Amino acid sequence: MGKRCKNCNYKFEVEPGFFFGAMFVSYALACAEMIACFVLTWAILKIPIAYIFLCVVSIALLSSAFNFRLSRTIWMYLFYKKR
Repeated sequence: MGKRCKNCNYKFEVEPGFFFGAMFVSYALACAEMIACFVLTWAILKIPIAYIFLCVVSIALLSSAFNFRLSRTIWMYLFYKKR
């Protein structure tokens, strides 16, 4: 990750450990995705619970890299102030 934005020169890491809070945002995103996957596969597809579990786990693993970047972006925008 770069130190500053190329367009607006915003310093990404404001202080050491700034992105620690993004971990909670990532957790919320993962929970929402897993619950949505569970509800959709259980209510619509009506497949056995073992397959639903495999589907939920695979969705969580496949979306982890996306969630990592998205959670940092959300966390940054929570504290972004236009100068």
